[in-house]
Amino acid sequence: MLGRVAQAVEALQGLITVSKFLDEAQKSTVEDILRDCVREANTKVDDELFGKGRSLPDSECGKEPTVRDKRAPTWRRHLGMLKHAAAFDCIQRQLAEKFPDNFSIEPRLRKDEFTQDVLLTDRWTGSLRPDIVVHFTRNATRIQCIYDLKFPCGYEVGNPWSVDVVRQMRSYGELGGQCQPALVTPQFGVDRQ
Repeated sequence: MLGRVAQAVEALQGLITVSKFLDEAQKSTVEDILRDCVREANTKVDDELFGKGRSLPDSECGKEPTVRDKRAPTWRRHLGMLKHAAAFDCIQRQLAEKFPDNFSIEPRLRKDEFTQDVLLTDRWTGSLRPDIVVHFTRNATRIQCIYDLKFPCGYEVGNPWSVDVVRQMRSYGELGGQCQPALVTPQFGVDRQ
């Protein structure tokens, strides 16, 4: 009997521990991981394609990639896809160790037209797909924070907050959450406007 009570208490404590948002210290750890993975991915892809410490000249960013396995029609988009994939691998590996049930990579989300609840969906029309969502344990629709990864092309270090990016982040904000959506860039880290 005492063994069953102990098991029930342990199960309840586990549920209380697991079913929650991340606290500020944990959220800070998540943001450190995101920042480090984005910087690592940016450097890794550039080093592999152009040589250690080198990058594509800015003047080439709008041109067609000169590689066999093209992922996009321009270097800017091609590099962005490669760097996102490298960052996602790093983020998945590191966040899965610490917070396996509190994040999703590229979930497709939409708000229900009638209830205004956030839903996971496979519909493209009327939905959004943020890069990283930190959420309530095992519930991707109870959003804590949204992060979008942005990589410069070449040696660009300009302001990543273009009109389109501001619009994109506002639309992510409409999904809700406890913090303002943030960009994560290799040059500025985690950045909220």
